[in-house]
Amino acid sequence: MFGRLLLARHAAAVTSRKLPPVTGSAPPGQSTPRRRGWAAITAGRLYYGGRIGAGALHAHYAAQLLIGEGLVLRGADGAEHAMSAALIPANTPHAIAGGTADGLLALIDPAQTGRLRPRQAAGTAVGSAACWRIDARPPAHRDLPTLAALVDELVGTPPRPPTHPGLCQALRIIDETLPGPVRLAAVAAAAHLSESRLSHVFREELGLPFRPYVLWARLRAALSALSCGASLTEAAHAAGFADAAHMTRTVRTMMGDAPSALAAGVHWITPAQQHRSSIDSRFVQASRPVGAPGSLT
Repeated sequence: MFGRLLLARHAAAVTSRKLPPVTGSAPPGQSTPRRRGWAAITAGRLYYGGRIGAGALHAHYAAQLLIGEGLVLRGADGAEHAMSAALIPANTPHAIAGGTADGLLALIDPAQTGRLRPRQAAGTAVGSAACWRIDARPPAHRDLPTLAALVDELVGTPPRPPTHPGLCQALRIIDETLPGPVRLAAVAAAAHLSESRLSHVFREELGLPFRPYVLWARLRAALSALSCGASLTEAAHAAGFADAAHMTRTVRTMMGDAPSALAAGVHWITPAQQHRSSIDSRFVQASRPVGAPGSLT
């Protein structure tokens, strides 16, 4: 009924407006921001649960899944359509005209959405939000395992941990090398694989080519650092970007917003927590109206 996709390790992203902090405390002299939801990054995916606010027309590299009561989306044709679930293709202009108080959102690297195709209903205008509606109801549980399972169902293939010994070694090498330069040739040699073989194993087991995997890992590191109170420059250096401007351009292209907007007010689930955490409404502040400052768009 749905299409296909894969998971792997760390990564992150969001859509039009704000996303947010991990679990650390605010730096001295600053108050801890109100939490509006939770977020997690894996290889090629960003997961978010919480308030989803309204936002202007924009587009970004990642495909986007939205689920929640009362959502109203607008496409490039200007027409607004109410729906409870939508799958927006990558690089597609879209706007959230009406948000939801307790929604789910996933950003998915296009490399992992192989068989997913937008549905063009008869008589529907090109660029219409009506094309994005999917048959999925908001689940009873709005936690990370539930959202990850929904994405897996949507793309057709459940994620699995890497099993190839060379790939496992390569992933360890990448973690140890970041935030420094990560070169395919160097990683392949250290993992005792040819460059072509390592590239093939990345696509086969992680659903991502080598370079996008490294980029998602840098994005996770940058947003995690920002959520713990780092400055833009500090976060850029911690993730291996050339400077704050380079990091900001990359995050906007991938996720549709500035990194500072994506790293305030959200509980970030660390990779170590992802296999055992069930994040729920305890991390969402119920006092904010939909679309108010501090809600994701």
